[in-house]
Amino acid sequence: MLAPAFAELRAIAAPMLVTDLDALWALVLRRVEMAQRNVDAHRADPAAGSPLQARLEEGRAVMDQIRTRFHEADTTLRQEIVQRDQRLLALKRDAVMWAVLLTASGVMLIVAAYVLLQREQTRRRRAEAALLAANAHLEDTVTARTAALERARAEIEAFAHHLDRSIETERRRLAREVHDQLGQVFTALKMTAHSNLGGQEHNAEALAQIDTLVADGIATVRRIAATLRPPLLDDLGLGPALALAGRQFGAHAGVDCAVKVDDSDRLDPEHATQLYRIAQEALTNIARHAGARRVWIEGGTVGGHYQLAIEDDGRGMAQSASPSLGLVSMRERAALAGGSLHIGRGRNGGVRVEVSLPLAAGMEEEDTSCAS
Repeated sequence: MLAPAFAELRAIAAPMLVTDLDALWALVLRRVEMAQRNVDAHRADPAAGSPLQARLEEGRAVMDQIRTRFHEADTTLRQEIVQRDQRLLALKRDAVMWAVLLTASGVMLIVAAYVLLQREQTRRRRAEAALLAANAHLEDTVTARTAALERARAEIEAFAHHLDRSIETERRRLAREVHDQLGQVFTALKMTAHSNLGGQEHNAEALAQIDTLVADGIATVRRIAATLRPPLLDDLGLGPALALAGRQFGAHAGVDCAVKVDDSDRLDPEHATQLYRIAQEALTNIARHAGARRVWIEGGTVGGHYQLAIEDDGRGMAQSASPSLGLVSMRERAALAGGSLHIGRGRNGGVRVEVSLPLAAGMEEEDTSCAS
């Protein structure tokens, strides 16, 4: 029973006690052996007292050594326990100190974080207030600038309308003046020449030349007057005016010009004038740049808009070409009438100019009722 107990003690003992325990175990084994030997000797010779006494003395000496070893081991263990208790107390003090320090540090960090958070929230609130004020000021500024731009745009648009009406009025006046005054002058010149040179055979050739010159002058006057302001546009509307312009363009440019314009009576005079001027500019561009053989002019109502298209089968527009003054003028006229203008590729490879203008309120209702 001693061996298992000692093995268990040796297993749990500190490393520094292993040597002492091994020496103690050797003494124990020696004492046990001596005790067994004394028992065996006493059994063999109970009367032999001297040898037994000597062996008992030796056994007591061994027991004294065992007690000494036990005492040393006990002292060592107690010292180890005291040292460990001291180390444990030191560790506890350090743990308490670090706990206090960490707690204080944590509290300080929490306080610092709270202060920083409050400062950041204050700064953020100030920044938000400043941003809101800046946004409000910016919105007020944008609103004011937008209103000013709208007023300026309205004024420019009104001025453009007034200028365009003034130009058309002046064109109409000039056309009438040229037609009436120069026509009268040429007629008077013809009558004067006939009254002064008539009745003489040798003046017949001169009178014929004068008649030819006067006829050319009157034709030129009529052409200039028609260019300034075609009378058909005021008298019969857009359709007949464009039909005449197409015939004259075809004869002058040597191309086949087909004109099909419907529902032009639904246009107000200003829109009809803008469409006629756009068609004029488009035909001028075709004559200058297209090299076309055929031209189509088509117009009619589509929904609440009037659409007019001028198309040719010429060489088309170069992709890198910059917008000409004529194209800019057409776009401005379309925008002035509240519409839009699109320039693209024609069905036969040329250029297609398509303008769309809104119908007047009364005309739009009429178009809707007719469609229903």
